[in-house]
Amino acid sequence: MNGFAGGLGWWLAILGSLAPIFTVLIAAIGVVLALRTLKLRSKVDIAGQWWVRVQYAMDRCLSPDLTEQNVGITMLGYLQGQSDPPEQLDEDQREAWLRAHRNSWRVQPEDLALIHEVVKELALGKSAKLAAAGIRAEHDREYDTLLRQAKLVQKLEAKLGMDQDPEISRILAQD
Repeated sequence: MNGFAGGLGWWLAILGSLAPIFTVLIAAIGVVLALRTLKLRSKVDIAGQWWVRVQYAMDRCLSPDLTEQNVGITMLGYLQGQSDPPEQLDEDQREAWLRAHRNSWRVQPEDLALIHEVVKELALGKSAKLAAAGIRAEHDREYDTLLRQAKLVQKLEAKLGMDQDPEISRILAQD
């Protein structure tokens, strides 16, 4: 029995001497997990705020006021490209921007497809309304809004790798 108790005492002494190391190791693991959680939470918050802005922009697009519609289309145009590098960057700057933002939240293709469908329906509806009213392209503020919508649809189709809608192409050809 003395041999067993002595062996256990020896192990307890070793574990006691390693306790500070285990404490630091467990604390380091806790810090790493906390930082990863904070990073993920930040991405989720950014995505949530993006969706709030998209909803606000879509509400503006559905407004009967043309100025509000133009604000909505402009906002959607900005929001759809929010995770893309700025266009004026040269190749080296673009690569640096992409490296710096490689872990950032990105607008997903499904989200862009949703924006595309909404704006496309708005543009086609406005086009049909203007055609039925016999409004000439060059004389109406509403037509300018239609062009903004059609250009955004065209930009989203290119970004998503979709074929260009012939009706949207017809609207833009009138410009």
